[in-house]
Amino acid sequence: MMHSDSRRFLLVATVIGLIVALLLSGCGGSNTQQQSTEVKVVYPIAGDPRSLNPNWQADPESWFPAGGIFSSLVVVDFGVTTGMPPYGDLAENWDVSPDGKTYTFHLRKNAKWHDGKPVTSADVKYTYDTIIQKKYPLYGYLSQVKSITTPDEQTVVLELAEPNAAFVPMLAQGSTWYGKILPKHIYEGTDWDTSPANAKPIGSGPFKFKEWVRGSHVTVVKNSDYFRGAPAADTVIYKIASDNSVAYAEFRNKVYPCLPADFAPPWAEVKKLKEGSDPDVEVHLLTSLYDRSLYLNVRRAPLNDLKVRQAIALAVDREGLNQQAFLGLQVPSYYAGVPGFPKFLNKNVVFPKHDKAAAEKLLDEAGYPRGKDGWRFKLSVTNPVYAESVLTAEVVVEQLRAVGIDAKWEQFDSATWMQRMGEGNFDISVYFVRYGPDPDAYREHFGSGEPRNFMGYSNPDLDNLLLAARREVDENKRKEMYSEVQTILVRDVPYITLYNDIKANLIRKGWEGFPEQKSGFGKSITWFGLYAVKPPAK
Repeated sequence: MMHSDSRRFLLVATVIGLIVALLLSGCGGSNTQQQSTEVKVVYPIAGDPRSLNPNWQADPESWFPAGGIFSSLVVVDFGVTTGMPPYGDLAENWDVSPDGKTYTFHLRKNAKWHDGKPVTSADVKYTYDTIIQKKYPLYGYLSQVKSITTPDEQTVVLELAEPNAAFVPMLAQGSTWYGKILPKHIYEGTDWDTSPANAKPIGSGPFKFKEWVRGSHVTVVKNSDYFRGAPAADTVIYKIASDNSVAYAEFRNKVYPCLPADFAPPWAEVKKLKEGSDPDVEVHLLTSLYDRSLYLNVRRAPLNDLKVRQAIALAVDREGLNQQAFLGLQVPSYYAGVPGFPKFLNKNVVFPKHDKAAAEKLLDEAGYPRGKDGWRFKLSVTNPVYAESVLTAEVVVEQLRAVGIDAKWEQFDSATWMQRMGEGNFDISVYFVRYGPDPDAYREHFGSGEPRNFMGYSNPDLDNLLLAARREVDENKRKEMYSEVQTILVRDVPYITLYNDIKANLIRKGWEGFPEQKSGFGKSITWFGLYAVKPPAK
């Protein structure tokens, strides 16, 4: 098994951290208030943003600073995993017509841009019209919008082509990434791709842009005129920490008050911290809306054979995977959904539990007996570059080989892996299904021709059911429809759930309000927001 040596990791991390801490000591890297009352938060990001306007491209590193600089119409944060609904940001509230086709948003009257001008409905219309016209990333969530009107400066009306009960929650999630409302008076007449405002943004969020030192950090400062009230932090520095070992060393040396899951140390170290190896560190294991699954390319033999897919589902040992790869810290899942989003979960249908003998019997029945060399057929298994996906693929390869499938593990860089997935050039891949904040998310993964349906799976009955469920405004009827969706997926086995993805976040004791903490639920303003963050009380 490929497990990191924790002692070597800690030694290297500590040495690197001491060096980095010394370098940071003269450039405002401290997150404590030893010398002044200023509240400064240093937060790691994995790379340099390509732009500080997140709307015109998928640029994950921009989402962090943009989450504080800009506002959205509606938002969702990690609180959704506890059943919290999306909530208004610039929208104070909204009305939905009885037929589910007209959404009327009423804007906050006290929202201002950082240059002092008021935020109005014209800004919302300009932003969404441009996204629709240019088919920027949020277009996928606005494609049904037929018209946008502004009866007055505080009212925006979106008319949809058909009923869509999922419109607000899905718009809220998309807005977390690339749906920020931009100032019309700044951007109008410019190209979003190249606008000078992308490097010195003016938003309406809780933090104002201060500086961007490319390759190093982005700094934002408190917006005292923010419409929800000023944030607790005076300064936030989004510091590039491209290496996980360096990031963890910096966290141990108190550069960061929070180390988010993307930078978490090996699971062996997480387990030690959870057991109290450092009383100054709290481990927050956060249930997500995502699972980790196996995607089966149903266009390729032998995976186009239902019995083979069923056999693979039986060959997978989730409990063994959890212990080998994650030391028992992940949560095995047998549902076509996640317990972290229970509202629409059908617990009556489950993928089968591990049964090696039954898996081998099915493979024999499918016409793939073991050959003289002991193998039935060859398959490749691949994965995204993320640590938990690498660990998952490694164990799954062993489990497939145990039932006579000559599984080969193939690893690629992120861009190559994504290209191969898009081309359907794979057999099995570790991936994920996102089940919320509205179950319409199923359509993105399993609808024919949809963007994350890398398996090539197509079921006309499922397609019709998914569209009908999105149009249905009666919640009880929607629950029945999505229960049937899960029944079909377990029956057809285009994918196999492995575990409900648990994120390990490390936070210094006493700090509150990070989006990964319950104290930040409903207050973070997006998954990347630091509005509610505050230091330990003196």
